[in-house]
Amino acid sequence: MTATIPIESAGSIEKARGTEDRLPEAFRSVADGLYRWILLRVGRDRHVAEDLLQQTCHEAVRSRSRPTKSACRPVGEDKYEAWLRGIAKNLVRRHWRQSKRRGTHVSIENPSVARQLAEDMVSRPLPTDTMIRDEISEQLLLAVTSLPAAEQRLVFAFYFDRRSQADIAQELHVTAKSVETKLYRVRNRLREVLKDIERT
Repeated sequence: MTATIPIESAGSIEKARGTEDRLPEAFRSVADGLYRWILLRVGRDRHVAEDLLQQTCHEAVRSRSRPTKSACRPVGEDKYEAWLRGIAKNLVRRHWRQSKRRGTHVSIENPSVARQLAEDMVSRPLPTDTMIRDEISEQLLLAVTSLPAAEQRLVFAFYFDRRSQADIAQELHVTAKSVETKLYRVRNRLREVLKDIERT
C-alpha cells in the first residue's frame, strides 16, 4: 500500500512556488500516507487513488488558502498534512457523487467493530489473531490511515511488515528505546481514533 508521487504534480509544485514555500517538501513527506487514506476510500482502485492524489497536488498548487505562518513560527508539517487531507476528502466525495454509486469493496467505518478492537488493544498492543479477520483488518486500516503519515509508516513497518524495532531505529537514526516509545504513543492514538469511530 505505497504511493508513487506523481512526478508531473511534484514538478508543478516546484515551479508554482518560491524557494521558501514548504509545500513541495510537505507533499513529498505525506504523499504515501495520503495515498493509503484515499485508496481505502475508493474501493482499493489504484488508478483512481493515484489520480485523486495527483488532483490533490494540483488543487494544493492552485489554492489561495494554504496554511500560513504566524508571526512567531513557520507552518508545521502537521498543518500541511491536515490541509492536504481536507482537499483529498473533498475530491473523494466528488468522485463518489460523479460516479453515482459506491464501490462494492469500499471500507466503511463500523462503530461496533472499532469499539471491540479498541477494547482488545488495552490488553494486547495490536491483537494479531484478530487482525487477520477481514472486518477487523478493514477497521484497523481505516484507523491507521487516519493517522499522520509518519505514524502510519511506523505502524506498517512494525506490525504489517514485521520489522524489528532495532531495524526501524537504524532507518530513523534513533535508538530502539525511542522506537518503542513512539510505538506506544501511536497505539494510544490508534485507540483514540477507534473510540472516535465508535462515538460517531
